[in-house]
Amino acid sequence: MSFYDFDATAAQETGNSGSKVLDTGVYEVTVVTASKTVASTGTEGIDWSIHVEGSKYANMVYGMWTINSKGEPIKFNMAKLQSLMGIVGAKKLTEFTKEIEVQGGTKKVTAFKELDGKKVTVAIKKILDVYNSEVKEKNEIEAFFTADGKTYSETVKGGPAKQIEWYKSSMKDKQTDEYKKFMVDADDAPAAASDDTEDIL
Repeated sequence: MSFYDFDATAAQETGNSGSKVLDTGVYEVTVVTASKTVASTGTEGIDWSIHVEGSKYANMVYGMWTINSKGEPIKFNMAKLQSLMGIVGAKKLTEFTKEIEVQGGTKKVTAFKELDGKKVTVAIKKILDVYNSEVKEKNEIEAFFTADGKTYSETVKGGPAKQIEWYKSSMKDKQTDEYKKFMVDADDAPAAASDDTEDIL
């Protein structure tokens, strides 16, 4: 069995290019492209190009890592993917080569056919991090929902859409430890000298 074959049990475990970073929230989106990405360590994942309903451009959400460098599934993210597969009715994911637009031209990526063009609702979190002494923002996908706001598990069990309300009301930006330390150090740093101070010195 491939890691990208649908597993109904795993699917129910989740939820318990002028691209910009989206604010933390719940969005109705179209999956423009879900493309395979492989890190230098061999870890595999999916990069998402999503178009938010009503927006002009697509947004990129990079690196939902699903298989580690040992070839083992990363359970938390794999459950999210399985949930999406259940929502869109995909029994497996089929790779194909797709040409996409990028800044300055086009490039070919390995995409997943069953996810192309699918409309879903998605909970997205903004991550605040630091890279090369600069604050960087990025997005992570927290959960997928049907058009009527249900997780795959809620759909199977026939229950009401409850989890989406938690994401709408309680989900907050995530601050990495590096970001927190950077902000503390910035607060402790001496203030830049004003023009008046410079005259005194």
